[in-house]
Amino acid sequence: MKRLITIAANHPWLIFAAVALISLVAVYQLPALQIEITAEGMMVDNPQAVADYEESLRTFGSDVITVVYLEDPNLLHPDKLSAIRQALRRIEAIPQVSRTTSLFSMRYLRTESGFVHTSPYLDPIPKSHAQIQKLANAALLNPLIERNLLSHDGTVMAINLYLDMSAYQRGFDEEVSAALDEAIAPLQNQLRTVFHLGDPSIRSDISEQIRNDLKLILPLALLVLTLTLWLIFKRSCTAMIPILTAALSVVWTLGVMAVVGIPINVMTSIIPALLIIIGSTEDIHLISEYQAGIQRGLNRNDATQLMANHMGTAILLTAFTTCLGFLSISLNRIDLLQQFGLITAIGLMLNFIITTTMVPACLQCISRHGYSGVRTQEIGFTSLVERIFILLSRYPRQLLLGLISLVLLSGYWASRLEINNSIMAYFPASSSLPGQAALIDDRLSGIQSLTILINGSDEAFLKTANLQQLQKLQGYLEQTVEFEKSFSFADFIAVVHSGIDGEMADRIYLPESDELISGYMSLLGHSAARPFVSADYNQARIMVRHSVDSSKQLNQAVQNILNFAHQTMHPTLKVKVTGSSYLNSQAVDSLADGQTRSLIMMLGIIFILITLILANAKLGFVAVLSNLFPIIVLFGVMGYFNITMDTSSVMVAAIALGICVDHSMHFMVRYQRIIKQGKHQQEAQLQTMHQESLPIFTTAMALTLGFATLAFSTFPPVAQFGLLSAMVMLLALIGIFFVTPLLLRLTANRESRPFLSDIIKQRHFAKAD
Repeated sequence: MKRLITIAANHPWLIFAAVALISLVAVYQLPALQIEITAEGMMVDNPQAVADYEESLRTFGSDVITVVYLEDPNLLHPDKLSAIRQALRRIEAIPQVSRTTSLFSMRYLRTESGFVHTSPYLDPIPKSHAQIQKLANAALLNPLIERNLLSHDGTVMAINLYLDMSAYQRGFDEEVSAALDEAIAPLQNQLRTVFHLGDPSIRSDISEQIRNDLKLILPLALLVLTLTLWLIFKRSCTAMIPILTAALSVVWTLGVMAVVGIPINVMTSIIPALLIIIGSTEDIHLISEYQAGIQRGLNRNDATQLMANHMGTAILLTAFTTCLGFLSISLNRIDLLQQFGLITAIGLMLNFIITTTMVPACLQCISRHGYSGVRTQEIGFTSLVERIFILLSRYPRQLLLGLISLVLLSGYWASRLEINNSIMAYFPASSSLPGQAALIDDRLSGIQSLTILINGSDEAFLKTANLQQLQKLQGYLEQTVEFEKSFSFADFIAVVHSGIDGEMADRIYLPESDELISGYMSLLGHSAARPFVSADYNQARIMVRHSVDSSKQLNQAVQNILNFAHQTMHPTLKVKVTGSSYLNSQAVDSLADGQTRSLIMMLGIIFILITLILANAKLGFVAVLSNLFPIIVLFGVMGYFNITMDTSSVMVAAIALGICVDHSMHFMVRYQRIIKQGKHQQEAQLQTMHQESLPIFTTAMALTLGFATLAFSTFPPVAQFGLLSAMVMLLALIGIFFVTPLLLRLTANRESRPFLSDIIKQRHFAKAD
């Protein structure tokens, strides 16, 4: 490491040329970078669960719908229905739409004068309002229509459409969303409320938010970093070095993403900002050490050698632990988090390579043009550090007791922390989508779907007894508060039978004989019932609509379904649950498990690294506890303010641990070096705090302000992530300047100590060689 820094300083133009060439190659790859939002990215990476879901899709087709919502007090007027039918024809003409269901396509099976009629409910549209109302009343008896395609009061109608996802490519969502907007635009002036809601509109809105974030957050992060560095270094050319290395890191990382085919999504979109925020930290330590050498009167070559000797090991360790912190996120079984952790770790590794070569090269060039390296800020930090040291020396027990109390209180509040994952949490209060979803939930039966698969044998679902088992399970679902509506093959057969049998006009009912079911399916063909039953009639699907946003609540509700099925349904029928919303909710357990694994792994590696490098297990133990402090307080704050752990906030702890340990690495390495020079423990502490206060405080402030820029994101989870991370960066300062010194005192050998006044009088310390 030391040799690499020295070589870079001695051959700056060679470094500039190599970096420029690699950057040009990366820029050439950027046009291939895609913005892509997929529901699958939020699903848990569980092979069996994914296999069940894919089997369901192959057998029954998609369970994901896009709803065109139509509301008006006079919705059933012939003129308004004619306008809706015209809009429906425009929708069906969209190439990506594979099929639609509505009152214009749902068949009205009925027996009149001995003849069976199968025309759709609204084809043709009756001319009188009384006839339309009669058809609407009949439609509401059909469980496949009631609260699915028509509300109870007849003022809300839905057109459910299914998309051909085999044609999914870049721009698919935007094209579909724009085409639907155009198709329903004429209805805006005729109906009170008209909109469409589904994956295309949700993903399009998220993509637009990502673009807006990139336009706002990146420049803002650069501006904040530039101002912070200028205030610290008071020299624009020096402040521009971290900006340059961060910008190069972003370009290289985006180039890697384009090459390996990882798109910009809701998580990877914040990586460029993170590289700008985090990538500057090692630059600050290197520049500060170089400045210290120049201030002592060393020439630029000797100052570079001092920087390499003192910082080489420390920045190697900190880069390793920071990359490891992000890699630990990849232990999660959610694809989005795996991609985020991997790419951020790669980006930080690239940033490390750029920093260790470009910083010494740039400093050499700047020094040739009169670089002075005077650090006027050090005087203020010296006074602050001495005040902290006096406080630690005079009130160690009180401070330790206060910190322990804070940790215990945080631990109590952390026990109330909940884990949740909701797609609607991605949208700010100004977005119309959450309100539209709530409207569908209230007036119809929700837009989220769940799939219950029931497996039998010997054409099980051509038998009335097994269809009654489906109705039993549906009856249970209707009684729960979590689920709005369910549809099954039993409903389909009951509608067909009541329409053909015609004995009871006020309700639908199943046939009493198995032969009738077989006869109906021979007449209609399997394709008519494909969404509900397999071709061999051995597997049935109950489609469940719900509006549950809480992953915890949905997981519990699913477990209750499985318990009910196990206890009450015939043992020959096997029940399992799948569906996109369920796979998303399963990610909750993965979030908790991944968080635990990440933290344990990081704390273990921190202990091992510091113990091995510094040959001191006590220092490893101190580093673990001081870095655990901000994490415990973080969880306590989240629990106190009822901030749920989701795909964004779950990253804060692992990321914070990977970044905050940088301060510990620099502190411990310098402290150990001073101790080896024969300094007393307290004197070594003060000298370490003096020498590390400026770079640590500078990096902490740069990180705090940098993460705070994420609060301007249009994604509430990302904004929350930024604020929580900024808070942890400030807590890390308490950890390094209060927790670490107190723990070092507790673990120090008992020996004669110099008087506090004698230590404080030494206001100028020689830099360690």
